Amino acid sequence: MGFKEWCVGQITLPDNFKQILNSNPSTPDAGPPGSGVEVICLGLSRTGTSSLKAALSILQGRTFHAMDFLNQINDEESFKFWKSLADESATPEAISAYFARGNYRAVCDVPCITYWKDIVAAHPNAKIILTTRDPEQWYQSVRKAIFPIAHHMKRWAWLSRLVCYILYGKSFQVDLMQILFQPFYQKHFQEEPSAIQLYHAWNDDILATIPPTNLLVFDVRSGWGPLCQFVGCPQPETPFPRLNDASAFVKHQRYLIFLTALVLLVIFAPIMIILLILLYICL
Repeated sequence: MGFKEWCVGQITLPDNFKQILNSNPSTPDAGPPGSGVEVICLGLSRTGTSSLKAALSILQGRTFHAMDFLNQINDEESFKFWKSLADESATPEAISAYFARGNYRAVCDVPCITYWKDIVAAHPNAKIILTTRDPEQWYQSVRKAIFPIAHHMKRWAWLSRLVCYILYGKSFQVDLMQILFQPFYQKHFQEEPSAIQLYHAWNDDILATIPPTNLLVFDVRSGWGPLCQFVGCPQPETPFPRLNDASAFVKHQRYLIFLTALVLLVIFAPIMIILLILLYICL
């Protein structure tokens, strides 16, 4: 990895996030390359999506998750794909081809759930899973783990863009981060009652859209049984993955604050020194 990629990676995918990404077992031989997405998970972030990614990686093969998105943050082709989804110009063929090229057999979490109707339309034969959680616990987890990072990245987007321009002459990485966190900027998330109302509305929309015969409403605490029965796989002998990445998000919040202060110091300290020298000379 080059120095420029390492610098951007410190913001988007530091070591504590890589541990989450790497802790999800992958069995790329579970199906032929390019066989396509067979499972689409539509549960909101912080409803057990990291654990489900790990479980589906064992059962199905590679599973696309927010951490995979972050792992591709320097890939301009990935940016073009997600921008086309955001612009509503992506065709079903382009959507299925994108995930097939990465040999992904399942998708979950943001940003996939933001464009779930397009992704479902591109994979009409895929099975659908809706992860659920106690709404109050869900909101507290989102408020603690995701909101601070999302709003920090939005508040300091100009600084991130400046750094990217200095390193790359481009700043599509910042645009990708905005695509990732876009759902969490909604005003409904600002207060618990409206956020919980959004949570229920989200689940109701999926329940009303997806035929019950092709939908599993799943609490990850239920373990392998319902999941294996739904996707038609034998139950593994290993315990069901229990990944809780909230601590990694909290750690990364502090890390981002430190990096922001450091970059501001590097940029503005020389300017302050020059101004002080000029002031001394003038006096």
